[in-house]
Amino acid sequence: MVKIQKISEIEPRLGFTEFDMLKKYRQSFATSELGRLHALFPFSELARQMHLKSSALGRKSYFSPEGKIALMVLKSYTNFSDSQLIEHLNGNIHYQLFCGVQIDPLHPLTNPKIVSAIRQELADRLDIESLQPILADHWKPYLENLHVCMTDATCYESHLRFPTDVKLLWEGIVWLHRHLCKHCRTLYIQRPRNKYLDVSRAYLVYSKLRKRRKSQTRMITRRLLQLLEKLLDQLEQLHSSYRNRLTLSSDYQRRFSVIQTVLEQG
Repeated sequence: MVKIQKISEIEPRLGFTEFDMLKKYRQSFATSELGRLHALFPFSELARQMHLKSSALGRKSYFSPEGKIALMVLKSYTNFSDSQLIEHLNGNIHYQLFCGVQIDPLHPLTNPKIVSAIRQELADRLDIESLQPILADHWKPYLENLHVCMTDATCYESHLRFPTDVKLLWEGIVWLHRHLCKHCRTLYIQRPRNKYLDVSRAYLVYSKLRKRRKSQTRMITRRLLQLLEKLLDQLEQLHSSYRNRLTLSSDYQRRFSVIQTVLEQG
C-alpha cells in the first residue's frame, strides 16, 4: 500500500475535469509565508552537494533528496517535535508541497522515526563550509551592505549529545575493539577472544527499546562494564608484549587514558 508519493511523480497523471485543485493549492502556497520561505532555499543544489540519494540499500525513500532537506527546514521553522511534524504533515497540503510529497489521507504516515532517520542521514553528510557558498550565492540578491562583515560572538559546541552511561561505555568499547583488531592485523596475531559480538547484539536490542526499565539498564550497563574491562586488559597486554612494534600516538594514549577513567568511575 503506497502511503506517500512524490508530487513530481504523480502530477502528470492527475486529472481534474472541473478545476485543478492542486494548481490552486500551488498558487496559494507560492504567495504564503511558507512558500516564500521555500523559494529562499536552493534545495536541489544543497542536495547535490551533500550527495543525497532517493534510495538506500535498495529501498526507495519516501522523500526526495530535496524533500529531506526541506523537511528539516520545516521542522526548524515550525519548532514541532518529530511526532507533531508527521501529524501536521499528514493533514497540511502546504507542508506537503514544501517537502514535495503527497500523502494518502486514508494511509497517513504513522512512524515519527522517519524524521530522526533523515536528520541522522543529513548530519552524517553535513559540511557547513561546502554549503555556505551555495547559500551565499543564492541569497546575494537579498543582501545589502556586502562590504560589511559582522561576527557573532556566541560560541557553542556543535556535537553535543546527552551523555548517558550506556552511550559512553559503548563508544569506549567500540573504540577499543577497533584498535584491538587493528593491532592484531598489524602484528599478524590472532585476535583475543571476548564477548564483543554478544554484547553488541544486546546493546542493539536495548537501544531500539522505546521504554527501558531500570532493570534492563542495569543489566546492559553491567555487561558493558565487564566487556570494557576485558578489552582494556587485552590491549594493555598487547602494549606491554609488543611495545617495540606498536606506534601509539599521543591522541591514542590520551583516549585510552580517558576510557580507563570511565571504567574507574563506572
